Amino acid sequence: KGQNYMSFCRLDIDIHKNIPHVHLHEKRDNKDRWHGAEIQVIIEGNWTTYRSKILHYTRQMAVITPYAQFLFKFISDTS
Repeated sequence: KGQNYMSFCRLDIDIHKNIPHVHLHEKRDNKDRWHGAEIQVIIEGNWTTYRSKILHYTRQMAVITPYAQFLFKFISDTS
């Protein structure tokens, strides 16, 4: 049984201090009694320089969470 609400949180992380900055934390209606977790991550920076590190991190996450599904999208600001 799921709850009648879902928690929604939008934050960013200071990667130098490893401290989260919470921008929004609220309860939302959960009429369908959905349960689980959905995490979306936006990484901004120089893709050419950090591509290998980001892909390596994503692969490590896949290994330690075999039950998870990962969808990777590359969206460029340059069009």
